[in-house]
Amino acid sequence: MAILELIVILIVAVTISNIVSHFIPEIPISLFQIAIGLFLALVCGIYVEVDSEWFMLLFIAPLLFNDAWRFPKHELWELRGPILGNSIILVILTTLVGGFLMHLLMPQLPKSVALALAAVISPTDPVAVQAIARRVKLPENVMHIVSGESLINDASGLVSFNTAIKATIAGTFLIGEAIGNFFWMTIVGLAVGLILGSFVSWLRDSFDRAGLNDVVFHTVVTLLMPFVIYWVAEDIFHSSGVIAVVAGGVLSKILSDQHMNARSPEINVVTVRTWEVFVYLLNGTIFILLGIELPAAMKDIVRSTQVHTGMAIFYGVAVWFIIFTIRTFWAYGTQITYHLKHKERAISFRMAIISGLTGVRGAVTMAAVLTVPSTIADGSAFPQRNLLVFVAAVVVIISLLVATIMLPIVTKQRTTHDFTQPEVGEVETSVHESKVDLTEAQARILSIRIGIQVLREQQNDHNRIIVYELIGRKQQIIDQIYRQLNKSNDHKVNIEDDRELRRVALEAQRNCLRQLLADEKISILTYSSQNRRLDRLENMIDSDKHYHLSTQWIIILWRRTLRSIRIWISDESTDQFREESSMATKEMAKEAIQSLSEYMEKYTGDTVSHRMERQAAYNLIIFYRNQIEKERHPDTPEQRELDDRYRMELEIKALNVERETIQQLYEQGRISRQAGVNIRQFINYAETAALAGRDEE
Repeated sequence: MAILELIVILIVAVTISNIVSHFIPEIPISLFQIAIGLFLALVCGIYVEVDSEWFMLLFIAPLLFNDAWRFPKHELWELRGPILGNSIILVILTTLVGGFLMHLLMPQLPKSVALALAAVISPTDPVAVQAIARRVKLPENVMHIVSGESLINDASGLVSFNTAIKATIAGTFLIGEAIGNFFWMTIVGLAVGLILGSFVSWLRDSFDRAGLNDVVFHTVVTLLMPFVIYWVAEDIFHSSGVIAVVAGGVLSKILSDQHMNARSPEINVVTVRTWEVFVYLLNGTIFILLGIELPAAMKDIVRSTQVHTGMAIFYGVAVWFIIFTIRTFWAYGTQITYHLKHKERAISFRMAIISGLTGVRGAVTMAAVLTVPSTIADGSAFPQRNLLVFVAAVVVIISLLVATIMLPIVTKQRTTHDFTQPEVGEVETSVHESKVDLTEAQARILSIRIGIQVLREQQNDHNRIIVYELIGRKQQIIDQIYRQLNKSNDHKVNIEDDRELRRVALEAQRNCLRQLLADEKISILTYSSQNRRLDRLENMIDSDKHYHLSTQWIIILWRRTLRSIRIWISDESTDQFREESSMATKEMAKEAIQSLSEYMEKYTGDTVSHRMERQAAYNLIIFYRNQIEKERHPDTPEQRELDDRYRMELEIKALNVERETIQQLYEQGRISRQAGVNIRQFINYAETAALAGRDEE
């Protein structure tokens, strides 16, 4: 039961970190996750004893498989020279030179442990770099090199790390045996990965040819692949599961792309999105576990008579500076080499510093260092394990902090990328993008408004309420886009004018409600209930909330319960109250529409502000018309089934028009290719949601 509770706590913690990162996007989410882990350890008293075998299987295997699956083949093939240099030669250089310097810096670390520390912090974390790159504009070749080297340097770094750890456990280090073991682990691991990757691809293709395009089967197979490959390589052939997973992931992706069109689009979407969520949870869990492990490591460091706490922190900072310096000078030397071969390539020390800063350490480093065993072969404690874990954690944190702070300063460029939106693969820029005159947000708004126009044209007596409902949804999307633009200070939206319109409509409803009470068309109970609703709407106007988007469902449920009790103990029957409330809602909505129409008569010009005012008023009018139609609309099972059919048909028509609009804008050169891809992805998601659960006979 304890393990289940821990899993729930970790998933909730990752979710909370995701929410917090949306409000503070300048700070990498990994730091929030480490902080949450510290809170769980210090305040809640949670401690997790990490077992190296299951930890490597559960975290390392899927994370490396994900990196391999996202392998951008074209760009990385062109940069294969720098990538192989960074991922193999630089890792070996960092392990040997860095390990020697770390041993001099920390004499209490045995040479094998110092080499293990240097090896485990040599791999870079592309996820962390890409998270930072969404806020700063990094050179494309730097991003491609970091993405490519992360695949191979994870494998080379972890193999070196495991070799050093095994030497520490055994107490001896034979160079011949180490080299032989290295080649066995590498070659056999590579073979296992390629064979199993080919077998799984053949199995999926066999199912496709048999007509068994089952979403569950393909999703489960994809999720299980890294675990099976890693287990077979490690436990059966005693080779490198890390290399096997990377090889299997790359080959599976290549073979999968060749058969992508033969599979159901639903399979591709569900498989990819399920895998992304799974990996995201694993990645976040690692940093939370790091935060949980830090207090235990710090406690032992504080109690240690050999290492002072402040000195341990200094060691971490110094180790980061060592690997940063090695990476920076390596990048500078690479530039000099390429300049000698290609004279047109300039040498820039600033680019070398950028490359050094992108060497952010992250999930793979922490997942590996947490697998260091507590004891060695003779039963004694692993030498300086707590210092090893602590220094590695400090290096991860420092690399994240320094990159977050320094990269915007060094690059002197920021990007407008919205990192809270779903990620899509990078695409090549088109020649005609110089003519682009619409931003992604403007193009989305334009396509949605054209979709709204199509819905208006499809309106009739049978589907009027559904048309109003769909138009209202699309207007909400436009409002959300405007609010995001307003927050980013790219565009200013006149929020005060929108508030004024809502106040005008609200005042008309109050006057109508008073008149209904004066004419004795409604009871005091109905009046008080409707009046409280108007009070809540007014409070939401002042707090700049959209009253039709209220999420305070607990408070609403409580108030409805109290209202039902008042009706039950009053003289009026429930049916009478409902009839009066329905009539009052319709009459107040009519008065609001009339009041808005009269108010907008003064905005007849063709200026931008007048057009925006008319659009805002129209949005409110649609909302009130929808209220009227809801009160008139019959609520029967047959009618609900018919409404579902109308809703799906109308929504698909509108989305098709939106998709065609985006394609036309791209062909005209008015939007960039990336903007077109992003918007079409949103439309595809909306279409999938509209079709979900609506299977027709």
